[in-house]
Amino acid sequence: MATATQPWTHPQPLPARVELGPGLEPERLTAALRRLCTVPGVQAVVAFGSRGRGDAHSESDLDLAVICAEPQLPPHTKLERWRQCRQALGLLGRDVDLVVQGQADAERLAGSRWHVMGDVAREGRVLYVAG
Repeated sequence: MATATQPWTHPQPLPARVELGPGLEPERLTAALRRLCTVPGVQAVVAFGSRGRGDAHSESDLDLAVICAEPQLPPHTKLERWRQCRQALGLLGRDVDLVVQGQADAERLAGSRWHVMGDVAREGRVLYVAG
């Protein structure tokens, strides 16, 4: 069951159309997110920052957190997974800040006021959680 600090634990399919504010074409974004969700090991995808909160403007970047099925990701695995995820997203016409975490690390850091995963947990918009 999802908790306030772990909103990405309840299975949820990617919506048929994803809109995250001005400056991101929904069809292009949705296609990119579909590709991202097929990267091996991707458990959840969460938009955060201004696009997750719903107060983005046309020049806002896209902040995405990818939570992987593995509990922890060693540095070399995290880098490789980041590369796979970034490649799957392709070009979206906006800068993308991509954070990749293992599931246990994401859950542990979700309650932090100082780590980006705390922001993801507090203000993120869950886009996808594998069933």
